[in-house]
Amino acid sequence: MSGSKTGSGNSGQSEGYNRRSKYIDMDKMVSFMTKEINYFWSLYDPSDDDTKICPIYRVPEHILEIDRIPYEPFVVSFGPYHHGAQHLEAMEKKKWEYLDRVLKLNRERTLCDYLKSISGLEKQARKCYSDEIKMERKKFLQMLLLDGCFILVNIDENVGTRVSNARVLEPSSFHKETDENMGGEAAANLKDSSGGVGPSKYKEHGYAMELELIKVEASQESGGQNEIGDANHMTNMENCNNAGDWLSCATWHDMFLLENQIPFFIVECIYELVTGTAESLCSKTAEFVEAILGHYPIAIQEFDRPKQFHHLLHLCHMYFRPSKKIDEELVCQPRRRYFVNLLHLGYRFIEVDHKPVDADKNLEQMDCFQAGKLRTRWRRAVEYHQAGVQFKKRQYGEQSKHSLLDIRFVDGVIEVPCLPIDESSESLFKNLLSLEQIDRRFGNDISAYVTFMSQVLATPADATLLVQRGIIVHMLDSDDEVSELFTRLTKQVTFRFDWNYYLKSLCQVLEAHYQSRLNRWIAWLWLNHFGNPWLALAALAGIVVLACTIVQTIYTVMSYIKPPPGI
Repeated sequence: MSGSKTGSGNSGQSEGYNRRSKYIDMDKMVSFMTKEINYFWSLYDPSDDDTKICPIYRVPEHILEIDRIPYEPFVVSFGPYHHGAQHLEAMEKKKWEYLDRVLKLNRERTLCDYLKSISGLEKQARKCYSDEIKMERKKFLQMLLLDGCFILVNIDENVGTRVSNARVLEPSSFHKETDENMGGEAAANLKDSSGGVGPSKYKEHGYAMELELIKVEASQESGGQNEIGDANHMTNMENCNNAGDWLSCATWHDMFLLENQIPFFIVECIYELVTGTAESLCSKTAEFVEAILGHYPIAIQEFDRPKQFHHLLHLCHMYFRPSKKIDEELVCQPRRRYFVNLLHLGYRFIEVDHKPVDADKNLEQMDCFQAGKLRTRWRRAVEYHQAGVQFKKRQYGEQSKHSLLDIRFVDGVIEVPCLPIDESSESLFKNLLSLEQIDRRFGNDISAYVTFMSQVLATPADATLLVQRGIIVHMLDSDDEVSELFTRLTKQVTFRFDWNYYLKSLCQVLEAHYQSRLNRWIAWLWLNHFGNPWLALAALAGIVVLACTIVQTIYTVMSYIKPPPGI
């Protein structure tokens, strides 16, 4: 009975729910949804060009659940995504110090001028973030100004030495001018919102900045502006090789995180107010990034430095792009004759270098394989090695500059640029991969390269082979960790071999070389019999003796069949 009562009670509740559902106020629901649609359309400006909007994305949550550390800043936040994080509060003081430094560089500009210029870019800046930024306007503008000054000073620490009208403002005149131009309420809001640039705050760093700028002015009057500027600039551009420079390394690490970016036009705006022009900033920024990435091979020349980029990670991505199409350097050797292969073994033994064939001839030789019938992925380095493919570090120099992604295949030798690996490599590549995976406008070059390396380095033995060839130089505990690193990099990476990517032709030519029975037989002969120089010489001597014996036998037989006249 109780069960029937319970059942009847549930049935009554269901019927009541159904009756109430019939009386939904459709007008209110339509009105609410219409307002939501209008709100989201208000965020979109038809006049905006999607190709010019700076895309700053959030890393998808399902990727962060695997490992958050490579995507989160260590010491400093840029932009709204990590703003206010407790473990980053210490560096906020440094941002106010750098704001103080920037404000002293041009006495004709006040804090109000900077805020007004930034406010004119607020709407555009908010559109740059994939998430809706609900930060209030005053806090958002303050964040952009502080972050922009911090990045600017790191890019060019001595920007003031290049400004002819840079002067040191007294603490009292600075605060008096700030209050007069901003108005009492605005100045108070700025001071109260973040601890302010009050007298106590100024005492912490103001006199040090003043002394520094006085020294700069003195050096300018003595005619040593260029020497001091260049020396200080080189000091600022030193990379992480300095012992104990952990804070600088952590700061540079944070500058290349996908979620930790601000639009670069904010930095340009600040720089233009300080110097009167923003023409040289892109070049200085590129030079700054080149110094940080100095241990990687870089193909971009000084005259060809990028002039347009969305943010620092985008600029870093541009430096990693392949400098040429792979087809321009690809060589697919035609099938050799037996004797030619023996000569080729001799060339390899005495290490005679082969010159690449012209690009036009390379393209004509691409008919040596049929793409539709070949494997559409890469094999392990050891497998290629057993098939006669030599791995060689691509030489880098002033006359032979290339990027990290410039891999080429020449005469059975695959030349791979040197890849240095340290503790920060995983974070850098994961953020570059996320940039490509989220927005297809950035291409798939990094994705193709990492996929190639992960499959070539599938096992520790493969990693050891490339380390022995000098292709990989790492500071990890063992070669096993190199293989594990690339395995982690390819997790959650979507990459299909039927897509267009810059290594596609290389994949096909390598597979054609691997599938050649003659190449594999020659490789087996070389690895098992000709690896020892004494065995190689003995085999060569045996071949010579055999050839002489055959020739002598032929002449003997011919003399019996057709004897010379007079016998």
